[in-house]
Amino acid sequence: MQSRRLGVVLLLAACQALPSGVPLANTGGVLDDDGTSRDRRASSAAPGDVGVVLPSAVPSLGARSSPSSGVEPPPASSVASLPSSAADAGAHVATWAGDYYGSDKLVRRFDGDADDVELDDKAHTRVEEPSPGALLISIVNSATGDTICALRATAHGTEATVSEGQSCFSEQGTTASLASGRATLQGDRLSLEFSGKVVAEPDEDGDTIEFDLEYHFDGKRR
Repeated sequence: MQSRRLGVVLLLAACQALPSGVPLANTGGVLDDDGTSRDRRASSAAPGDVGVVLPSAVPSLGARSSPSSGVEPPPASSVASLPSSAADAGAHVATWAGDYYGSDKLVRRFDGDADDVELDDKAHTRVEEPSPGALLISIVNSATGDTICALRATAHGTEATVSEGQSCFSEQGTTASLASGRATLQGDRLSLEFSGKVVAEPDEDGDTIEFDLEYHFDGKRR
């Protein structure tokens, strides 16, 4: 009995001298983890096992710019997408052609003498536009319907410039030459004015007569 008891004592002493290689879960034992065992367990995991993946703190830049992310770019401006011809379609285009009726005033200015003024409250002016921007402005005799003169002009929107050097209101033995002129269109109302110089042929004494000419018309299209 004593020899068996001695053997038991020696066995217990040997067990207490060696630390346990397996921690006791119910006694608070701690197992140091150096990473080797964890890596070994991960590599030996079953193919069906799925690990827990923590979400990334910063979203992927590729996901933000991906076309399939579901975010569509804002539509382009409808005005910018219109062709230039459609964008210009809304701009006002002046329509010059027509017959205008109103009043006019013709003034002949003589040096050292009173002005010769003619007024007509039944004045008639006709405007034609053979091609875009090219006008033909005819001053019509209100009594006979004959054309007194037809003047070429160039239109820029609602303004037109009468070409210089043309003749109007010239009579037999005189030459009239326009120096400047312009026309303005406001809706159906036309305003025309020009100035020039009239030179008469020399008389028997060789004297010539010169005088300035001014004309103004204001009328409405019918």
